[in-house]
Amino acid sequence: MSIGKYNKALCNFFATVIGTIIFMLFGVSHLFAANYYISNTGSDANNGRTAATPWQTISNVNTYFSSFSPGDSILFKRGNTFYGTITINQSGTDGKPITISAYGAGAKPIITGFTTISGWTNEGGGIYSKLLSSESLTNMVTIDGKQFGMGRYPDNGFLTYESFSANTSISDTELENSPNWTGADIAIRKNDWTLDRGTITNHTGSLLTYNTNFTGSKQTPARSGFGYFILNDLKTLTTYGEWYHNIDNGKFYMYFGERDPLTKFVQIATINDLVISTVGHDYITLDNLNLIGSINNAVFFKKISSTDIDDYCKIQSCDISFCGKNGIELGQGAGFIVAGSTINYCNSYGIYSFYASQFTINDNKISNIAVIPGQSISDQGNGGIYFSCNNGIISYNKIKNTGYNGIFIRPGTLGKSINISYNYIDSVCLVLNDGGAIYTNNDWDGIRTIDHNIINNVIGNGAGAILQKSLSEGIYLDEYSSHLVVTNNTVANSGNSGIKLHKAHDNTIKDNTIFNCKTGIDMQNSSVIADYIRGISLSHNIFFAKTAEQSVLYFHTKNNDDITLFGIADSNYYARPIDDNLLFKLSQPALGTIVKDLSSWQAFSQQDTHSKKLPFTITKLDDILFRFNPTKDAKTIPLDAKYKSVDGKIVKGSITLQPFCSVILMKDEYMGKENIINQ
Repeated sequence: MSIGKYNKALCNFFATVIGTIIFMLFGVSHLFAANYYISNTGSDANNGRTAATPWQTISNVNTYFSSFSPGDSILFKRGNTFYGTITINQSGTDGKPITISAYGAGAKPIITGFTTISGWTNEGGGIYSKLLSSESLTNMVTIDGKQFGMGRYPDNGFLTYESFSANTSISDTELENSPNWTGADIAIRKNDWTLDRGTITNHTGSLLTYNTNFTGSKQTPARSGFGYFILNDLKTLTTYGEWYHNIDNGKFYMYFGERDPLTKFVQIATINDLVISTVGHDYITLDNLNLIGSINNAVFFKKISSTDIDDYCKIQSCDISFCGKNGIELGQGAGFIVAGSTINYCNSYGIYSFYASQFTINDNKISNIAVIPGQSISDQGNGGIYFSCNNGIISYNKIKNTGYNGIFIRPGTLGKSINISYNYIDSVCLVLNDGGAIYTNNDWDGIRTIDHNIINNVIGNGAGAILQKSLSEGIYLDEYSSHLVVTNNTVANSGNSGIKLHKAHDNTIKDNTIFNCKTGIDMQNSSVIADYIRGISLSHNIFFAKTAEQSVLYFHTKNNDDITLFGIADSNYYARPIDDNLLFKLSQPALGTIVKDLSSWQAFSQQDTHSKKLPFTITKLDDILFRFNPTKDAKTIPLDAKYKSVDGKIVKGSITLQPFCSVILMKDEYMGKENIINQ
């Protein structure tokens, strides 16, 4: 062989080897960063690797999930609907998550557990039935896109029990033996902050014996005189949309009355969870999905043990709705992110985690959570966001219409930092009481910061309780809360207080604006033990009582030393311009209950040396202007007259509010010399 031919052959050989290596490298790269496509028009016999050869079903995705590699994406076609549960059983890695998302154009792909009902059987009396295949007792039903609750007796309000035995039975002297409610469910108001759900095991005369999943002192009735109602029984179906699911015989019943069920679009959740990870899997991303209609959770990262945990999982730009339990339930893990998602109509929580760290919850819209009494299967499970946690950020979320708390944070075992900031929370405690828009409790060895949140309309519901009134707060630092900085927040229109400290210690409350609340700030020690309210710093706040019935401060304690030893207060504004007199309400054993004006409060407490009240009064509530800005951008508000702010500045033409700030103004016609009050 000539040298030339030899060199040519050698070159061809190396070219072939290099080409093979490149091909193999491409294959390996493709193997570890592949896309898999799913379409309603696909086939599970396809390879799923291109948009032209997609799979068809979720069950096929589950079959292959364990073979997916870090960096792979499972893509559902936009505009399509898929019924089933996505079961995660593989992990991604740092920088290469396994992503479940969308492809194509149009609306987000729908992952659903809803079954649409047709072919009803007329049972008579306005009740229709349908045989239904369901994974468990359904807890989510809609008619024409609107959620309806289980049938209940009575249809509205509560019955009252006069006595009880531990956590096993209640007695109602007005309850008759017929109809007999054995086998039905019961919802019991056991105190102001719970509505427990159980099953009636025996009904004899006025006595109802029941079992429940919830035990402990807080789940035992506090005292007689609270209320209850009965649900989940065929005999309760008397009002349009009420339903009953007999899981034993598979029949679902609904009351239509005179309406034709064939004209109604009825959907029933028949799948427990829509996306589930039952053993710890890391680096999973859910993106641009529409998850709708579950008996329990839309997304469920389940904690099996302290070692089987899910870390660094992300849920972003998803729509989640109509969940029988939680929108998102996160187990024990680190690095969770929930961002830019919409969560709507859940019976327990929008986002729930029993224990998480290094998490970020931001830019989500959470609404209509646990607003149907008794539909929650958890006694206190009625809030927008719940975290038992260490090290996290909850920011820029909009939370509206919740049965209980808007945000509930309790410290984890390590107790590091948590920041709750720039959230807008509106209309909370619609079903339960003794909660708050932002609620926390227990000692904390890090710092919890509650900063620049806007809270509006804290309702509080006393139905079925002994005290038929609001007992709910804007920002609630409940028993033993410590090391919190509550600053730059706005709380308006609370049925009880703007900020409440109950047996809380070592907290800083500064630069907040509290408007039109029954009490501006409420400090309470419900124990005779001293030192529960100590180390409080209260400064540069505006406590503005709109009406003469409201107070700016209420301090009630069972210990005679608390009021003079609670901490430091100074440079606050205490305002009630409609009746600027007895603003402070105090209660302790040695005093009884008394009211004081600012000067007598200063003399008694030896606090608030530089604090002020308004230098004027008004006669018309309509001349008070309150505005807030719950957006990320500055907002200019035009003014129809000349106004004056609480600190005496003249404002006219317009005023610009920075993000998550507020202002209280009063028309300047009241600023004449005759209204000047010496400070």
